[in-house]
Amino acid sequence: MAALLSLPPLDVLRAPSLENAASKGSSSSSSSSVRTGSSVSDAGSSPAPLTPLSDGDVPSMSLAVDWHPEACLYLPVPGALDASLFRALFDKYSQGSCLALCLPLVPSSDEDSFSFVRESFETMGMTTGRWSREDLNGVSYYATVPFVSEDADIDSKAAPPFFTEQAFSDHQHVFGLAGARSVISIPSTDNKRILYVLEKPTVVFPTLSQTRGFLPPALEARAQSLVLQRPTPSFPPKANIPNLEEWKKIWAAWDLVTLGMTPSSMLHQKPIDLRHKCLFYIGHIPTFLDMLLSKSIGGGASEPQYFWKIFERGIDPHVDDPDHCHNHSEVPEKDEDWPTIDLIMSFRDAVRARLAKLYAELESGERALTRNIARTLVMTIEHEAWHIETLLYMLIQRAGTGTLPPPGFVTPPFARLSQQWDVIPPPSTPSVQLGPATITLGHEDSEGDDFTADGKAVEADESFLFQEWGWDNESPARTVEVGAFRAEWRPISNSQFEAYWRGEGKDKVSMPKSWVLSEDGEVQVRTVYGPVAMEVAKHWPVMTAYDDLVQYARWKGGRLPTEPELRLFLDTYEVGHENGANVGFRNWHPVPATTGLEQYGGRGSNGGVWEWTSTLFDNHDGLVPTNLFTGYSTDFFDTKHHVVLGASYATVPRLASRRTVRNFWQHNYPYPWVGARVVYDL
Repeated sequence: MAALLSLPPLDVLRAPSLENAASKGSSSSSSSSVRTGSSVSDAGSSPAPLTPLSDGDVPSMSLAVDWHPEACLYLPVPGALDASLFRALFDKYSQGSCLALCLPLVPSSDEDSFSFVRESFETMGMTTGRWSREDLNGVSYYATVPFVSEDADIDSKAAPPFFTEQAFSDHQHVFGLAGARSVISIPSTDNKRILYVLEKPTVVFPTLSQTRGFLPPALEARAQSLVLQRPTPSFPPKANIPNLEEWKKIWAAWDLVTLGMTPSSMLHQKPIDLRHKCLFYIGHIPTFLDMLLSKSIGGGASEPQYFWKIFERGIDPHVDDPDHCHNHSEVPEKDEDWPTIDLIMSFRDAVRARLAKLYAELESGERALTRNIARTLVMTIEHEAWHIETLLYMLIQRAGTGTLPPPGFVTPPFARLSQQWDVIPPPSTPSVQLGPATITLGHEDSEGDDFTADGKAVEADESFLFQEWGWDNESPARTVEVGAFRAEWRPISNSQFEAYWRGEGKDKVSMPKSWVLSEDGEVQVRTVYGPVAMEVAKHWPVMTAYDDLVQYARWKGGRLPTEPELRLFLDTYEVGHENGANVGFRNWHPVPATTGLEQYGGRGSNGGVWEWTSTLFDNHDGLVPTNLFTGYSTDFFDTKHHVVLGASYATVPRLASRRTVRNFWQHNYPYPWVGARVVYDL
């Protein structure tokens, strides 16, 4: 493991002052390439899936990609950029690293834009060369080559990023469609232009409004006539049945996390004692898909059939009594009795091919789409998406001591980013009053409607165009009255909680599991790149157990919100993934919250964490428990789990963008990426 631990991302990110050491080194990669398994040949072209890394392997896509751009481009005409042009520009000017792009928000002077770019690069320790006028696909632009400069004014005041401007959201849509993401963005102080440093990493999730759902050919034609398949961001699509391309995106993300970030030495380790070893989850995901496909369309288990016995279901034991646990799979006790990773990869490929065959049958009309099949497709892709996030919060406990940074992603320039975060304005007022109000929780989507009274599967009809599929605890829609209350604009931050933990809360609350103490006793905050200094992450939302955040809220004279109260706040002020929020892997870490600024009507992002509510996760009128995933919700109606709303930075868009989604965790379980905001009675 020594070779892995010496990789630059794990050394660089101990503290922001070390960032320059990484920026001066070029991308490093091993001569050994990523080994691949068989791809789903009948599913069309797709990236060959990753196979696990041995202790000496480093993926061919560099783990230490330099964030400094190879070129900088300026498009003088506002609104000229689209996804196809961006792809062409990126391919022309970037050879696997980053590209800087300056975009005007309003008509601007070229010379003013050149000056803005030069000044922005100086804050990043760089400078620019001479500009040349170029043309590509009939679009004129300017290009220059930036370079690291020891004379750059890196101490100059940083401009804060903005996440709530419509232009920023529009740019994110273009970048997402082109398979790119912003590493750092710098707006001009007059908001007339913005400079991005962009990369095209391994996986990028476009917004939900840019993601086409699956429909049979006849319904697809009807959807096109109703202009429902390509809605505007203000009207997200209801028909959320995944297509095969969305599955490939999820598979790429899953393989990256399980096989690109988990060395073989960790496969039989438990980063968290209350969960299974890492290898279990690599086998669990294809097993769950195989089992639900068989339940929905018939057929037996894929080989080896005994995987159904050991990989069916994971564990969520009571924190206070780990021997008390819901029904789950019986797993081998000895490492040598577990199946090999190669056997699991073979099984994975067979199950993915089975799913691709189902899509081919649905496309051709050989098999009719039914409500049950649609629900199975939604449930299985979202189950895999849930596990991407839950496995990551396990792996982050070993980041810097085993877990690898996400391959194919640039190491964030935390020192530069933290300069920006320091100057994000505080809320215009400490809190905001909401209510009284009437809101709707949930939607109409009952699994009981999937079959007729005589047990016949209900086939697809035009109602599918308007059907939003979800989990059993999301249904039915119900009206709730919310009384008047005040809510703090932003979740509790790391620095706020640290002050409490060291002061009034000493011996009352535990140190969050999202933190780690350095050798000199300083608090650092965990990231997938390794721990970063509290100075970098002080404005991020703190992520810790419900019980400890309740103590903090009481100390402030408040409490944590109920589910309806938090739903009302999020509906009113959270911008979501469509409008630039830090979810859907826009970053692999939280960022500071931006809500509460008067100029944006209070709207912004909470920084990329789920949020606790005081509402117990329990039954409600009209809930029909799922038969596809028996016990998914009902096993946890135990007075220990609380409803959690929102999304984290690692929540995929299809979950983060559906307002009816309800997560749930035990009140004293400290590992999930959940924060909280304080509310006050009136």
